[in-house]
Amino acid sequence: MAFDTLPARHLAVTKTSSGISLAHGALSTRRPLDAKPGFLARDTVTQKPHCETPRLTGTPAMARKAPLPIRPAAAPAAAASSQKMPVMRRYEVTFLGANGEIDSSRHVAPATPQFEAAFSAFARGTLMATTQGLCAIEDLLPGMQIETAEFGPCPVLWIGSMTILPDAPVETPDQTRMTRIMADTFGMGRPMADVMAGPGARLLHRPAALRELNGTGARSGQVFTPVSDFEDGMNTIRITPPRPVTVYHLCLDRHASIKVSGMDMESFHPGLGLEQRMGPNMLALFLSLFPHIRSLDDFGPLAYPRATRDTLDSLTAA
Repeated sequence: MAFDTLPARHLAVTKTSSGISLAHGALSTRRPLDAKPGFLARDTVTQKPHCETPRLTGTPAMARKAPLPIRPAAAPAAAASSQKMPVMRRYEVTFLGANGEIDSSRHVAPATPQFEAAFSAFARGTLMATTQGLCAIEDLLPGMQIETAEFGPCPVLWIGSMTILPDAPVETPDQTRMTRIMADTFGMGRPMADVMAGPGARLLHRPAALRELNGTGARSGQVFTPVSDFEDGMNTIRITPPRPVTVYHLCLDRHASIKVSGMDMESFHPGLGLEQRMGPNMLALFLSLFPHIRSLDDFGPLAYPRATRDTLDSLTAA
């Protein structure tokens, strides 16, 4: 700070009552030219005769405390999680219109197991038995006749497809996994070649606990079981694809088992009690993916019951 001072050799020294020596003329009563901006205009240095230290009159502006800002309280974690938006996915649909023409549409809907099960049964390249011969699933068109075990040839009314992304942020890891079924796993020509099945695929078979039944439908002893339940690490292997995979599913004019590379596998059906697992708005969104129907009743009855391997094993143990 620039104060008006005399040369050092002309300064007279005076000792104060507290033992501190001060030089006459070392302090000025004028305001410093380079005063800090932190002091107000009324802040001055006051000189008293033989005063030990200069005192400041007034309060430095920087020393005054501003009122603390009021911040809103943080929202509870539960409330934040409840507002989390579900992961959405794009679904593609090809269907047979009321006038007999083939139409297609794209939809955006939640990537939940209930929605994805309708699109994720068969990987691209899976062979379907039709009245015109074997046809890859990606080349199948609505209106074509596909072979079923129960009703013979049935028309395809709806084909849905989606893409499985290995690193997608889905609800369960099983949604990004597929099942590779080696050739001849379930007998000669079942399947004829390796088959890649998605999370929505089910296989028709007769478990040991129900082999004594001999009838039709639920009385036949045959059930639809998820393909993933047959994993044994040798002939049936669960894998996470290293790259995106396009998968498909299809609806017939009735629920049935279709011929897939020599195996009997399930056509799509949403199952029983879906309206109890979905709210009305979500159910309406789900039904919008199927332009060829108006309500769940249009899917018809299940051709065979469904059961997991755990349920079947418990029957065998009993």
